[in-house]
Amino acid sequence: MSRKFMVDEDWMRKNVLSNPTVTSALNAKARRLAPIVKRIALKEGDRHYAESVRVVQGKRPGTKSPSHIQRPFARVVVGDEQATEKEFGGKLPKKGFLRRAIAEMGD
Repeated sequence: MSRKFMVDEDWMRKNVLSNPTVTSALNAKARRLAPIVKRIALKEGDRHYAESVRVVQGKRPGTKSPSHIQRPFARVVVGDEQATEKEFGGKLPKKGFLRRAIAEMGD
């Protein structure tokens, strides 16, 4: 006999999605990652990239979720216009600053 486990959306909103502990944990992880990305970029001599690194917090819109629940997020954002090419390669050599920082952080 298989039974589905249902979670009440109001309970999720109150206890998980708007929980200050959850949002602060997400923010803390992004804030630990950002300086590592900056350090790697500076070590490689890319000052513009390093200066454009910042942490952004918000809520996902929930449009793709079947329950349409909005979830909190915190992410490291790079404002350098060529950040994608520097990360993955293309016209510029592949540097992988974010990838290397995540591997170094080990979480």
